[in-house]
Order: sequence, then structure tokens, then C-alpha cells
Amino acid sequence: MRSLRNLSLKTQIVVAVCFVNLAVIVLVSYGNYHWYSTQLTDQTMEQTQQVIEQAGSNINTYINELYRLTLTPYYNDELLHVLGQTASSAQQQLEFNRVVEGFLSSVMSLPRSEILRVYIMNDNALYSYTRTPYEMAEYSSYLESDWYKQACATTDPLLLPPRLERVYGDNLTPIFSVVRQLRSKEDNNITLGVVKVDADYTGIRSICDKVDLNAGGSLLIVNEQNQILYSSGALLQEVDAEDVQKIVAYTEDDLFASDQGNYIVNRFVLPDCGITLLAVHSYAALMRPLQENLLKTVLLALGSMLFAAVLIVFVVARFLRPLFDIIRLMHAVEGGDLQVRAQVHSHNEIGYLAESFNDMAGALSSMIQRNTLLAQEVYRAQYLSKEAQYNSLCSQIKPHFLYNVLNTISLLIKCGEYKTAIRSVEDLSYYLGGIMNVDQDITIRRELNICQAYLDLIQLRYQDRLTYSIRVDEALLDRKIPSLTLQPLIENAVKYACEPRRQATRIDVASQWEANALRLCVTDNGPGIDEATLEKIRRSMQEPDDAPGSGDGGKGSIGIINIYKRLRLRYGKSAALLIDTSPQGTTVSLLIPLPCEGEP
Repeated sequence: MRSLRNLSLKTQIVVAVCFVNLAVIVLVSYGNYHWYSTQLTDQTMEQTQQVIEQAGSNINTYINELYRLTLTPYYNDELLHVLGQTASSAQQQLEFNRVVEGFLSSVMSLPRSEILRVYIMNDNALYSYTRTPYEMAEYSSYLESDWYKQACATTDPLLLPPRLERVYGDNLTPIFSVVRQLRSKEDNNITLGVVKVDADYTGIRSICDKVDLNAGGSLLIVNEQNQILYSSGALLQEVDAEDVQKIVAYTEDDLFASDQGNYIVNRFVLPDCGITLLAVHSYAALMRPLQENLLKTVLLALGSMLFAAVLIVFVVARFLRPLFDIIRLMHAVEGGDLQVRAQVHSHNEIGYLAESFNDMAGALSSMIQRNTLLAQEVYRAQYLSKEAQYNSLCSQIKPHFLYNVLNTISLLIKCGEYKTAIRSVEDLSYYLGGIMNVDQDITIRRELNICQAYLDLIQLRYQDRLTYSIRVDEALLDRKIPSLTLQPLIENAVKYACEPRRQATRIDVASQWEANALRLCVTDNGPGIDEATLEKIRRSMQEPDDAPGSGDGGKGSIGIINIYKRLRLRYGKSAALLIDTSPQGTTVSLLIPLPCEGEP
């Protein structure tokens, strides 16, 4: 990167343009390749799905033909008569065998080469015709087999799941079976027996051999145990046995990824036949023509880019050098350097642009200096104004507190209760020390101690007429709030809930967590605030600090308004003071955003 910066501007522009062109070529080529590969993949999957679905339909048609083949016994009345009889002698049984097995060999086996074994059986006898040296596995125990019991219980044909059995020699051959119940034509409630046809996959294989999968795809037939009953194509010969089993067990119509590559897998399930058709394509083989076209396109684009780079070098060197100088200076101005100036070499359009640039840089420098000085003055004025308002509001509250406390102590002395007065003086001393020997922010613990000292003084005056409780979460006691935030609210509760009446008064101080805020509540059970006074208080709280009559919301409202404005100065618009009043009492709530000043 450093060596690139040391190159000339002309070289940098040429390199940048070439890089952009290269990036565009790569992005466009990749985008086209990705789009075409996606389209080709989707089209291949769609066409392949149609092909295997058609093959599945042909297989279903073939199975239906076998179903119809099991109906041929109904065309031979002699056969049905024999099946409805029970042989009374060995000679008669031999005659029955001749009739039934002759029918099986001539009608059911000889016309179709894929049929291996044919059986007609009932509870009394079993007749068979086979082309293989092996009988069916349930030959001696067919009465206990599930398929025999199912066939006797239903008139619908049954297709036994495909399986591997020995047919010729020791090799396993995939076969399937069709089973149907035979009933009497005279009395449909009489079951004559069951016909069972065992066939190999010659017929199904001939159907699958006609399936044409492009791009070197392979077609597989697997049973419900994922055993491969049929496969075609050379693709599977290139894949190891472990990956073949993974492909067979793959249950999605999508790309299958393996260590040997990616494969496109299509599935079509024939639930009635118990088999699944799988079409597998090599993704690499499918994409190979696209990759070759992509390589040719990139090489052609690179050659065009080199030719364009030569033209760009000539244009940049001949015509745009002064303009690039101005652009370089504009970047310097954008970075904050307003002292740069462009050299004016001519009086054409580029020269006019250089002069305008110099004028703009000078004007920007002067304007930024003026704005900086103005912003400093405005900030300083606002800060001083806020500080003055804050100090003014604090000085308004202090005489209000002192007057009420000293009045209480004076009454105690006049009544001769000197010990109580001494205790009250101690409470007053603590109270005054709390509000005079700390800064304008104190902890909630200190504020509550001040409130408790005040309430103890007031409680001496009203005795049982006044009770109070303070329930504040211990986790909040060390958080800081502006001094004398709660005490004026308690003083108002005493003045307007306790003094005017002789009933017992209770004052509760409580805390509550809310979303990103702390709620401090002072509640009394007094007569409440009348609607007119409450409206004045709320209107005064909404007036600007310098509005005429600001803070004059009626009797008892100065302390509330002062607290509200101090909180707004201290915390901004996120702080709030809420008043909820009724004839049963009043609750004043302070919402203080968290974390408080000076806390993490």
C-alpha cells in the first residue's frame, strides 16, 4: 500500500480504474455464473423430477397390470370349482393339482418372463408353479404369515415390500410380490383362497432402462430398508460405497455435499410399491460447461481491460492533470486543511474552477472560525444561566424549611418541655448539618435521615395524630439526588393533610424501580388537593423558568414547583413530578432517571 501511495497520481488513477474494472468483471462474471448455475440446477432438478415421476407412473401402471393378472382365475370356472372343493382321496388331490398347476403354468407364468413363482393356496392345500429351484420363504408356514392373513381379511390386492431373496444360486435377487384374495362367484362371502405372484425386477428394469438422465446422471431404486434394488449410469461407479449409502439415505430434493463433491438428488416415492426412485447428478459435471464459458468470458474481459488501461493513461496524462490537482486539494479540504490553495495555470474552465476553489476554501475557513467562537459563547451563556437558575431555586427552598422547623422548636420551649426541646434541637442540628455541609447533591440515605429528623420534630407537636413510615430499597440508599428533594414534599403533606384537621394522619415514603428510572413517592391520607389548585400547579410546572409568575402556582405549590424545576435542570426532560390526588389522600411521585449522576 505504501509503494502504491508513492506512485504518481496518473499511475494511481490508472491502477484504480483497472482495479474497478477488474472488480466489475469479477462481480458480473460471478453474478452471471451464480445466476446461470442456479437456473441450470433448478431446471435440471425440475426436468429430472418430471422424468422420474413419469417413470414412477409407468411402474404403477406395470404393477396394476400384475394386479389384473391375479384376476385371471375368475375366468376359469373349473379352477374356481376345484378351489371350492376338498379332495376326498389322493387320486382326487392329484387331479386338483393337475388342474390348478396347469392353469398357473399356461395362463400366469408363460406369457410373462419376469414372473418367478405363482401360488394359489387356501387353508386346505397349496398349489404352485415355479421357474426357480427355490420356493418362497413361507412355503411350509404360509398360514401363519402376515400377508396371508391380510389377504384373507380384505378384497383389495396387496403389494409386498421389495426384498432381496435367493432365486438362482447364492446371489440375492430383488423381488416383489402381489397377493389377492379369491372369492366364489356364486357366493361372494365364500373365500376360495389366495393367489400370490413373485416377480423379479425385469419389468421395472426395462422401464427404468428407458429413462434418459442427461449430464451423466444415475437412476436408483431403493426399498424401505435403503437397499439398492436397481441402478443405472456410470456416476455411482465413481463414488465410494459410504457416500452411496449417504445419498440413498438423503431425504431432501436438494444438493448433497460430500468429500468427493456435490450431487443433485431427486426423489420420488411410490408408497404403494414400497420403493423410492432416486436420480443423482454430479454437480461438477453439470457446471463444467458453465465454468468453461466463464473462463473464456473473463479472459476476453481482461484483454479488453488492458486495452482500455492504455487509453486511460493517454487521456489522464494529456487532459486531466490540472483537474486531478484540484481534486487532490479538495480531499485535503475535506480532511480539515483549509489553508491549501490551487495554482491557476490558465483562464479556461479548469482555471475558473481553481479560482472558485480558492475562494471557497477561504470562505469556509473564516466561517468555521466565526461559528466556533459563537458556539463557545452560546455554551458559556447557557451554562451560566443554568447555574444561576439552580442556585436561585436552592436559595428559595432553604428559608421555607428553616421557618417550619424553628417554629416547632419555639412551641416546645414555650411549653416547658426542655428535654424534648433539647432533643428537637439535636434533630435540628442534624437537619441543618445535612443541608449546609454537603454539596447540592446528597445521597438518598442522607436525605431520608433529614426527613426523619423533620418528622420527629413534627410528630412531637401532633403526637398520635401523625404517624409515618419510610420504606426505601437498601440498594438505593447510596444513590445521589439533589438535596431537599423529599423534605419539602413531606412538609407540604404535614401542612395540608395534618394541620387543617383533627383526624389521624399517616405519611408514607416509598421507592419503586421502573424502566430506566427510580420512583420516590410521598403519600398522605389527607383531604387531597382541590381541582383548581392542582390545575394551577400543573400550569406553573409547564411555564418557562423566566415566565411572569413562574413558580406561583398557589399556596403550598412553591416547594413542589421548585423541586420539579430543580429536577428538570439537573436531569433534563427525562425527570418528572407526578401528582395523584383524591378525597382519600395525595401521592406525589418523583421520577429520577438512572443511573444518577456520579454513578456507573
